[in-house]
Amino acid sequence: MKTKYVFLDIDGTLVGSDASIPESAALSIRKARKNGHKVFICSGRSKCEMHDSILEAELDGIVGASGAYIELDGEVIYSRPMTPQMNKRLFDYLLPKKVALYVETTDEYITNDVGYAYVNEYINWCIDNNVSYDKALFEMLKTVDNLEDYYELPINKMLYMSKDIPIEQVKDDLSDEFTVVGSGIDFPCHCGELSEFGINKGKGIEYLIDYFNADMSDTIGIGDGENDVEMLKACAVGIAMGNAKQLLKDMADYVTTDVDKDGLKNAFKHYGLI
Repeated sequence: MKTKYVFLDIDGTLVGSDASIPESAALSIRKARKNGHKVFICSGRSKCEMHDSILEAELDGIVGASGAYIELDGEVIYSRPMTPQMNKRLFDYLLPKKVALYVETTDEYITNDVGYAYVNEYINWCIDNNVSYDKALFEMLKTVDNLEDYYELPINKMLYMSKDIPIEQVKDDLSDEFTVVGSGIDFPCHCGELSEFGINKGKGIEYLIDYFNADMSDTIGIGDGENDVEMLKACAVGIAMGNAKQLLKDMADYVTTDVDKDGLKNAFKHYGLI
């Protein structure tokens, strides 16, 4: 079988809500690579948010930060953070609204007091409702006094959360200037991801395939959320997890089972990767 290039979202696809990789998924990835295929993370997460339990997967590389960062065999081959002017525009729009704002660079995951309070509220909500959450992710979070002082950082992406401001409003106000999509992680509030206009997972995949001098007809994308739409559009085969958002299932070529019900294994078997 000709080499296939397989791109996996993280949250809800490679890992469940507790951020652990199902054993069947890890084994399937190893088998697919042994069969000559290449398997990559393709996530909204920046590298700083990919802790050890995620990176222990035996993968060929990373398309991170929703396409703004690409790493191959441990080497960075593409990095496109937003400009200070873009960062300031987002800070000027979001911070006066008192939303929780999380800033992602390749190396740091930063928030302010509002964001820190939201995280604690979310953790308490998970505990009260017996819901698993990615503890290691939130332990990486650094809290600063004045987030606006950090506008010159090489920021890949921002995540906002709010009880009052729906993502539809943010899209209406900012979609002409930025890529705005729903968060890849389900939070009990309004939340979304903001990055440079035109940057998305699909563009990152196209860059990597061109780097390999390969063909997009040999690509397979697997995801579960709104931020996976451009990935499924770009790839020759688009697969939605059983736990995926309905809009992704509606556009997918195939819907596999849930992440914790051998979803990746069944998808890999269906398309002959293993």
